[in-house]
Amino acid sequence: MEEKQIYLRYLGYVRKSSEDNKERQAASLPEQLYVLEGIKAKHNLTLVDTLQESKSAHKPGREIFNNMLARIESSEANAILTWHPNRLCRNALDAGQLLYLMDEDKLVEIRTPSRTYRNTPEDKFMLTLEFGMSKKDSDDKSIVVERGLEKKARDGWRPGVAPQGYLNDKTTESGFRKILTDPERLSFIKKIFELFSNGTSVVEIHRIAKDEWKFLSRQKKRSGGIPLSLSMIYKMLTNPFYCGKFEYPEGSGKWYEGAHEPAVDQKIFDEIQVKLGRRSQYKLQHHNFAYTGSMVRCGSCNSSIVAEQKWQCICTKCKLKFSLTKKNKERCTGCGTLIKNMSDPTILHYVYYRCGRKKNPNCRERAERVDRLEKQIDEKLSQIEISPLFMDWAIRQIHKMNDSNKDFTEEAIESIKRAHDGCRAKLTNLLQLKISPANSDGGLISDEKYKEEKDKLEIELKGVEKQLVNTDDRMLQANEETVKAFTFVARAKERFATDDLKIKRDIFLGLGSHLTLQNKTVGIIAPKYIYTIEKMKEAEPIIAERVAPGNQPEYTHQMETYFASNPTLLRGRESRPA
Repeated sequence: MEEKQIYLRYLGYVRKSSEDNKERQAASLPEQLYVLEGIKAKHNLTLVDTLQESKSAHKPGREIFNNMLARIESSEANAILTWHPNRLCRNALDAGQLLYLMDEDKLVEIRTPSRTYRNTPEDKFMLTLEFGMSKKDSDDKSIVVERGLEKKARDGWRPGVAPQGYLNDKTTESGFRKILTDPERLSFIKKIFELFSNGTSVVEIHRIAKDEWKFLSRQKKRSGGIPLSLSMIYKMLTNPFYCGKFEYPEGSGKWYEGAHEPAVDQKIFDEIQVKLGRRSQYKLQHHNFAYTGSMVRCGSCNSSIVAEQKWQCICTKCKLKFSLTKKNKERCTGCGTLIKNMSDPTILHYVYYRCGRKKNPNCRERAERVDRLEKQIDEKLSQIEISPLFMDWAIRQIHKMNDSNKDFTEEAIESIKRAHDGCRAKLTNLLQLKISPANSDGGLISDEKYKEEKDKLEIELKGVEKQLVNTDDRMLQANEETVKAFTFVARAKERFATDDLKIKRDIFLGLGSHLTLQNKTVGIIAPKYIYTIEKMKEAEPIIAERVAPGNQPEYTHQMETYFASNPTLLRGRESRPA
């Protein structure tokens, strides 16, 4: 029986992904078309039509591809000519549709430059492998790209197109590109935030930017180069990127600290959000607090201390100070005036620390404002603050003490070495006694007695060796820790005055352990060296204030005489500054 001759009518299909940079290595449309024309001429194929598409195949929904399937379904064509199977699909749904058309004998052949896939079990199996490899390659590339974008976000550079006032770095190697400032526009963006913060309305800012500054947005390929609209200004004023933060991906709740130059201080940006009645949730989810976590506990119920923000506004019309809550963040609770319609309203922002009430929901400990909390910490730092003059003397005195103890230390080491050699000699003698011909019957020392004595000497030997190794290390460690302690108390108060929350947190932890908050009072269990310095300051008040540069030699002599007679002042050497 003769095989039925099937007349093949081809639809050519070429595709590139203009939406996705993952397929930049794929041949361009003109190159694909050139290859298909060569195959058509070489094999004298009937090409019904050639379809071109610029869309990613990672997800279903391509219009031209679906149109091609519909034409095959209606028997307008029964074969496909393409550059590679991955041009047809990179997802399971589209692959299944093609294989289904083959099973229904509506799609007879898929031809590529390297291979022809016909409606046979072997060819369909190989085609399934090609589609699977395309899907695997697509998934692998997606993971790599997502990982790269996430790393870029962690480094502080937001992926995507930079907003007005900034430029995308196009000269650096991909993966290391930064967000650059736009020297022509960033100064105007900063001025927009400044004007609105000072009470200028958005409508007036729009007029100034258009008529006085002649400001034009950044020119892009298909857009830009136009004056700012009201909506663009509102978008700027509510975009946290301008205060140095960004969310990536958008809507994910993952916020990052930007490494770009901010256009406005975060405090001013937060006040602007309040004035607009559109406070972003980012600052509630991403705000950093210095004293939260498990470092401070409630003195009553031992729950962790948490921080919370409170916003208030003073109405410019009725002078009422009212709280801004989730239920009311747009208007005065007294006269009903909208905040955005007020003329430069006063915005108040407070941070409070209170018991988290996790262990006791009924805990009655009250919250303490952060400025009052830090005032208590500052007072404790004042109690241990020492003058640089005393710190220099104390460190010199430590070195002198170490030098004076040098001979003793060497003698101690020699004594330990002698004990070590003696212990080894005892082990040798014990062994000789055990293997002596006179002990062949165990008359001099039995096996049990030998093992007992040997174990004792080995334990003693290990202890001596450990003591020998640790002697110098203990001396060096004690010296370093003492210098670190004096350095901490000398500069802690000065460094605590910074706005860096990490430094504040580290200094607070350095004051001691078991930090508590009870009755609005900070409780601290301080290390020994803190109490030593407090005692020193009470006993000799001239250290900090009375030492003038002209009188320094005289007072230095007085101090050395006094402190040399009070060796307890340096007994905190074994204490660790936190």
